[in-house]
Amino acid sequence: MAVIERAKVAAAHEGNAELVVSIRYSNGGCSDVVLDSIAAAHLMDSCEATSLEQLAGHSWEKVQQALSISYNRFN
Repeated sequence: MAVIERAKVAAAHEGNAELVVSIRYSNGGCSDVVLDSIAAAHLMDSCEATSLEQLAGHSWEKVQQALSISYNRFN
């Protein structure tokens, strides 16, 4: 199962903040996923996290759901 390993804030276009989430896969691989502010807020809420450190260990599926919510706001 893939889980969040860590997260950090990064600068994005025009000075907006993004959340970069590192996902660790069961085979040991790791990749980064970039979330906009809408997705980041949803991820923090769904993980009941008040700090980035509290995201560690949560399922990749919460990241997927956050990305979906952010994307679907345009539809």
